[in-house]
Amino acid sequence: MKENLEFQRYGRNKSTLVNSTYISSGEYRNKFDKITDNKNLSRVLYAKAKEMLLHRSGTLYEDMYWLDSDTGEVIAKEIDSLEEEQILYSESINEAIDGKNDIIAVHTHPCSMPPSIADFNSAKEHNYLLGIVLCHNGKIFCYKSDEIISKMMYNLYVADYYLQLHDEYLAQIEALKELSEIYGIEFWEV
Repeated sequence: MKENLEFQRYGRNKSTLVNSTYISSGEYRNKFDKITDNKNLSRVLYAKAKEMLLHRSGTLYEDMYWLDSDTGEVIAKEIDSLEEEQILYSESINEAIDGKNDIIAVHTHPCSMPPSIADFNSAKEHNYLLGIVLCHNGKIFCYKSDEIISKMMYNLYVADYYLQLHDEYLAQIEALKELSEIYGIEFWEV
C-alpha cells in the first residue's frame, strides 16, 4: 500500500495535482476570510489547507483536521490515511471529538468533487459546527447537516441528474441543491 502512495505522490495521478502557485496566492487565502470572522481561525484553516493539499497533491488520498472553532486549536488529525478517497475515524479520533459541538472538520477531496453524502452524514453524526472540503482544483465547499440522508437516496438523485447532464460533478451539485430544499443540509462554495 505504501508503495502505491509513493507511486502517486510523484505525480503519477495528474488529475489530482494541486496548483501550488494558486493555493499560495492571496486570492485563495482570502477565501478563508469568507468562512469565518475569527482571524486566528481563518489563518489556521488556511495554513492547514495548504499543508494538506501539498501533502496529498498527485494522490487519491485525503487528509483531515478537526479544529476548535473558537481557538483554531487542532483537536485531532488524520494525515497518514492509506484508504483512497476516504477518511477512517480511528478510536483516538472518535475519543477526541466525542461530545464536542464546536468542531470544524476540514478535509481534502482529491477528485475535486463537492461534499459527499458521507461527509454530510458524518457532520450530523459527530455534531460538527461546520465541515469544509478542500478540492485539489482550488475550490472550497462548506457544509452543514441536521439530519442523516441515506446513501441510496442520494445515489438515486445523482443518477437522475447524471442522465440529464452527463457530468458527475454537475449531477452531484444539482442533487445536493435539491436535497437541501427537502432535508436539513446546507452547502455552499466559498
